[in-house]
This record gives sequence, structure tokens and C-alpha cells, in this order.
Amino acid sequence: MNEECLQNLFRIAEELSRAGWAEANAGNISVRLRPEEYPADPAAGPWQPLAIAIPTLAGEQFLVTAKGCQIRNVPHFPRRDCGVLELNGDGTAYRVVWGLVGSVPTSEFFAHLLSHAVRKEQSGGAERVILHTHPVTLVALCHVMELDSVKLTRLLWSMHPEGVALFPGGIAYLPFALSGSREISAMTCEAFQKFSMVLWEYHGVFASGRDLDHAFGMIQAAEKCANIYKAACELGGVTRTLRDEEIAAMAAFLHLSPAPGILNLSGGTNDAI
Repeated sequence: MNEECLQNLFRIAEELSRAGWAEANAGNISVRLRPEEYPADPAAGPWQPLAIAIPTLAGEQFLVTAKGCQIRNVPHFPRRDCGVLELNGDGTAYRVVWGLVGSVPTSEFFAHLLSHAVRKEQSGGAERVILHTHPVTLVALCHVMELDSVKLTRLLWSMHPEGVALFPGGIAYLPFALSGSREISAMTCEAFQKFSMVLWEYHGVFASGRDLDHAFGMIQAAEKCANIYKAACELGGVTRTLRDEEIAAMAAFLHLSPAPGILNLSGGTNDAI
């Protein structure tokens, strides 16, 4: 198994645990590997059918965490708590080619695959990581505010200039659905058509990135913006924020295209707060 890939996974697993976002067996990670990163000595298991065919991922291999594993243990028990899966030539089945000894892929594996397929197309193949975790303050917002994708993204972008800089793709807000279900997989897949992050109501975040650092950094930035909002509320309430025109100017200065349909540049107030 490619040592650099494993070390990157271990490092992010430790960061997630240190941040307090991966309690017990919470969270999961998948990486769409490059051919040069495929295991050099694959030990292929039996083919397992997928619920639906995903031909755009045919023949690809993915480094994934195991179902029920504790993220903090991945660096210590890599062959048990993660593994590499290969899709067959028409994207209708997968098999284990490395690791997952005595384990199976994350219960969110189907949601990961569908998300990879969408983000691969949307990014022209650049995005290779799907990261799911439970950032505390972002989840807490679900309990105190009526949110949708526009309100959530505008709220976070309005808290700090680095918001639109670090997650210009915005963050979708999905109503509650059972994790691991086809319903949440389909909703997440649809949201990833437009957004690069998704907040599952009361649950956690799915993020798509070019690599593990990129995906983790987007969640970290969104959580920082949520924490700034929380701190401002604790100091007496939010009375001033970045205006949409200022957010747009920041994006333009950095040659970024913010997610469409979020900013109101007609002179209205920010109704996300």
C-alpha cells in the first residue's frame, strides 16, 4: 500500500480526533486513488454488487475507512480500520484489494461513491476526497436556527473574509434523513451538483476536496466561521457582518467564483442572521 497515502490518512484521522469531531465510531473518509497509488501487491477478495451501477467510477480504487472503526485508531490498526476497494469494469460491483481485515467498508460507502461520481464530474477529476465528520458548532446551528443552503452559506461567509476564500463552493443544508439510507445518499449526491460541502441536519458535514488537507481545511474554515458567530452571540449579539458586496469583492480579488445564488448584490440586507 502506498505509504504516503496512508500517512496522510493517519494525519487527518488524528486531526479529526483532536478536534473532537470524531467521537466513538463517528465519521468516515474515502480517497479516490491515482493509479500510481494503487497497492503494489493486491490480495483481491470476492466481488460484491453495488445497489446501482456507477460507470463513471469503473475500474477506480478507493482508500476507505471501515464500518464501526474509531477514527483515532486508524493509524494504529490500519489493516483492520481502513482498506482499498476496487470497482469492476462496468461499475456494478466492488472488491477489497488491501486491508479491511475482519472489517467491511464504512456504512456510508454508497453515499461516498455517489458523491465521488458527482464531484469527479463537477471538478473535472480534480477532487478526490470525501470526508464526513461531526463539527460541533455547525451541527449546533441546526438546533437554534431555521436554515437552508443560502442562509447557512451567507451566514458563514459573512463572519470572516476567509470563509468565501476557503470554501467558495458554499455549503448545502439537507433536512434530516437516516444516515446510511438511500434517501440521504441521493440528497447528498444532488447537493454536490452545486455545493462542495453538505451539512446533514443535526448530524454532520460531508466535504469534497482535492486532497485530504483541502477537504479538512474547508470544514475547519466553516466551523471557525460558525464559532465566530457563536462568540459574537455570546458577546451580546451580532450587529455587524461582512456585506455581500464585500464577500463578492474578496472572491473577485482571489479570482474565485462563489457558489451561485448565494449572494444578494442588489443592495438588500443579509437576512441570514
